[in-house]
Amino acid sequence: MALRAMPSSQWIRAAQQLSERYRADRTDAGAVLATGPKEALGYAALVMPAAYAQLAGAIAATVARTPPDFQPATLLDLGSGPGTALWAAVEQWSTLRSLHAWEREPAFINLGRQLAAAGDNDALKQAEWRQITLSGPLPRQTGQYDVVIIGHVLNELDDAARRVVVESAWEHCAGLLLIVEPGTSAAFPIVRAAREHLLALGAHTLAPCVHDLPCPLQNDWCHFPQRLNRPDFQRRAKEASAGWEEAKFSYAAMARFPAVMPAWGRLIHQPQVNKAGVELIVSSQRGIVRPRIPRRNRPRYRWATNLKWGGVLEEAVEDGA
Repeated sequence: MALRAMPSSQWIRAAQQLSERYRADRTDAGAVLATGPKEALGYAALVMPAAYAQLAGAIAATVARTPPDFQPATLLDLGSGPGTALWAAVEQWSTLRSLHAWEREPAFINLGRQLAAAGDNDALKQAEWRQITLSGPLPRQTGQYDVVIIGHVLNELDDAARRVVVESAWEHCAGLLLIVEPGTSAAFPIVRAAREHLLALGAHTLAPCVHDLPCPLQNDWCHFPQRLNRPDFQRRAKEASAGWEEAKFSYAAMARFPAVMPAWGRLIHQPQVNKAGVELIVSSQRGIVRPRIPRRNRPRYRWATNLKWGGVLEEAVEDGA
């Protein structure tokens, strides 16, 4: 394992310094995260497990809304870091054969290659890495890819650069473009703006929205949890005692084809249980709705309380139903 090749005091300190940077005001978004191997390992120990969980959750939710005949073979990961999205993608799409990772920082590229070489997935081992800074239009000579992923990148760019990168990524996309950011009130508007931009370019929304209308949320943000069992090295990097965390993420899955089937809505919060019954908070085709199921309706009450945050509701749910 890469962490074993370096004294733990070095990568733990690098992880702590990175954590301090993330908690501070982000006035240095363009600054290099990993100047060398210990910084890259510190990032991997601190951030990579949660980032993987977020990307895996977003990809799984997206796959559930794609047609069965969508069997991607090529993938482009923009701002790949150490290849986190590549690992999450090959877990969901066994058909992937050609992976392309574009990353700014050589330390991440070296670590990404090292991690892939230690695995047993041929596509990961043969992934093509390129050192590219995402601040303007992407190289055009590379053609299109079945899947393009922009994970934990747009929050590092200014508004103008985000628009250029999103539009250029869409030009490189033959099928599905997936945008994933941390599930925070600061990151969600970035995802929403990217979705609106892509809708204007003719994209279809696969997830999380069940429609192609403007986002109906007001004074709230759309985010979803993914349970992460913290590996020992991450607990050490975070100085955390808990063995798990909920890694929350915001995402937009946009495609050149519509979703596999229409749906009425998606739960954007955990079911709210009270003395009278349970309230569902749903982003639906007619906006944000809050159907209430009374406790006296035992079958429907049990059904509603067992629903999961982020789950899709195929049919409409009415008050008292």
